[in-house]
Amino acid sequence: MSAFTFADAGRTLAINIEWTIDTAMTSWSFETLGNAMIQVFREGAPALVTDPWLVESAYFGSWGLERPLTERQMGNVAASPFVWFSHGHPDHFHPPSMVHLSRETVMLVPDHYDAEMARTLDEMGFKYQILPNKKWVTLAGGLRVLCVANENMDAILAIDAGGVLLLNKNDSPFCGEDSFFRGLVRGFARSYLLALCAYDADMINTYDGNMRRLITDPAERKPGTVWSVARTAEYLGVSAYCVSSSQHVYTRPDSAWANEFRITWPDIQKLWTARDVQLIGPYSVVDLSSGAVTPADSPVEAPPETRIAATNGDDDWDARLSEAEWEDVERFARQFETLRHWQDFVAFTVGGETRQFLIRSSAKGKPQDQLIGVNFHVPRASLLDTVKYGYFDDLLIGNFMKTQLQNMELYPHFSPLVAKLGGNAKVFTKAQLLRFRGHFLLQSPLAFMRFRWQLFEQHSLMPAARRWASRLGLFNALKQVRARMVGAPKSL
Repeated sequence: MSAFTFADAGRTLAINIEWTIDTAMTSWSFETLGNAMIQVFREGAPALVTDPWLVESAYFGSWGLERPLTERQMGNVAASPFVWFSHGHPDHFHPPSMVHLSRETVMLVPDHYDAEMARTLDEMGFKYQILPNKKWVTLAGGLRVLCVANENMDAILAIDAGGVLLLNKNDSPFCGEDSFFRGLVRGFARSYLLALCAYDADMINTYDGNMRRLITDPAERKPGTVWSVARTAEYLGVSAYCVSSSQHVYTRPDSAWANEFRITWPDIQKLWTARDVQLIGPYSVVDLSSGAVTPADSPVEAPPETRIAATNGDDDWDARLSEAEWEDVERFARQFETLRHWQDFVAFTVGGETRQFLIRSSAKGKPQDQLIGVNFHVPRASLLDTVKYGYFDDLLIGNFMKTQLQNMELYPHFSPLVAKLGGNAKVFTKAQLLRFRGHFLLQSPLAFMRFRWQLFEQHSLMPAARRWASRLGLFNALKQVRARMVGAPKSL
């Protein structure tokens, strides 16, 4: 390593002076375009856009944009010199939308455990830059970004635009980095949190052994979700929260049922509890110099019920699998060695035919009702596409597939191991899982241990507490404690 010279010091000073002057003299603003798209402007010109989902649908046609983009918005996205992608879900990394992006654009991607997004961009002929973890990278005068990739195979982006912080959490968990981001926020006089406020952006189409849907009343889940986001905003100490990453509607006939479970802007306005945090609605333009908020000139969305397609696209629920196709499905199910410690079987029902694959040797001979497993009722075309490309999360998030649970839940094991680590990190064996966990332990030991505790608390400690509270007649009291933990108003 060469010594740090006076010339180096001079260049550093010049950069800092240029940064200070540019920050003071330049106007900055941002606009939310729907879902996870944030358009940052420098002097009115597009500078950076995140997770562009511009056209068509996602998740096998199940998700559509709540509002279509205008020609102005599409033009600004296309003219942005930098585009950041958080992770590989199709409402964030959307190949059909990339047709509208210039090959001169620099694509910014997190330093994920598996660099699949970077490889895909390279194959498509785009220029890309992998952002180092937890390090500021200057994109232009007054504009820099800091990216944190995590073991959920997602990422969070901090954007410093003229000395104002935009914390783009999108739909990512903190994965133990809560205090890191809180410290980051404290370094800015003004800050904005942009994050998911929804609970339907995951599998909620779950059923018991008798095919009774487990989720019933939307009103039961909406308050806690909004309170939790408000509590996060208060914990971080941000100046404002801007509704983001949640603006989709269900457009397949077989997933349209889930539209009533969407958390809308009126829901958030009604339930918001962080009184010291400014609440900014979706489809807004925010001037970062003055803090002024104006509605974007986006078209008003049509009611969800008018957006439902006539068919389920390529899917026919009566179509059956051939023997060769069943063999492909079985190979897909059996590759997840990491799952064998936690459950006995994985089953699929396609076109009225059910096949159960025992994945744990100790399951042989057990009574059927004592087995631990899941049966996915799924149409043929989408299942085969998933088997081919490996992204099981696309089926879970689409909420047209019916997930029948037997003596288990999807979290904390199935969804992370199959949908996150298998699909996005290419982790299938115990040895691969050990290397994966070791990578994140070495990257941030405190965050790794904090995340382990949070998972234990959420999926083991609290369920056990609920069971004991029910036996002792203290369930309502525990419910009140839990409500306080997620930020419920004290009047409850």
